[in-house]
Amino acid sequence: MKSNLYDALKPFAARAGQIRMFDLFLLEVLPRNLQGRVRVLNIRDGVLVLGVDHAALATQTRFQAPQWLGRLNQAAQKEGNLPTLTNVEIRVASEDRLLKPPEKKHRELGESARASLRALAEHEPDASLASTLRRLADLGVKPTSDGN
Repeated sequence: MKSNLYDALKPFAARAGQIRMFDLFLLEVLPRNLQGRVRVLNIRDGVLVLGVDHAALATQTRFQAPQWLGRLNQAAQKEGNLPTLTNVEIRVASEDRLLKPPEKKHRELGESARASLRALAEHEPDASLASTLRRLADLGVKPTSDGN
């Protein structure tokens, strides 16, 4: 059962990691006036899907985005295990829904979820991912308020 859970979660973790890496690369490529207003929403079949918060910004981004592809692909090649981008798609997304960082709400993970994360970490060959899974399992406990 542990290997089935591990096998089921691994593609999602890899995809989330790819999206996060391209989001970080995008910050290095974006002009200063667009930083914080353009985010990676998805990557599918070599198409980088970006979200912006306004239609006028979408027009500006559609014009500039092809110039970013080369630099994003160079960064992806250096990192390895990332897809080559062939095109960019721009979507207008409400700022509240997609572009603001999520509020930091501490949600408590159940004991079975924490145990599953620890089990995944034990079987993960990638030391970095295993360490992240262990930290996630440890963060799943709601902090106690000892009068602080």
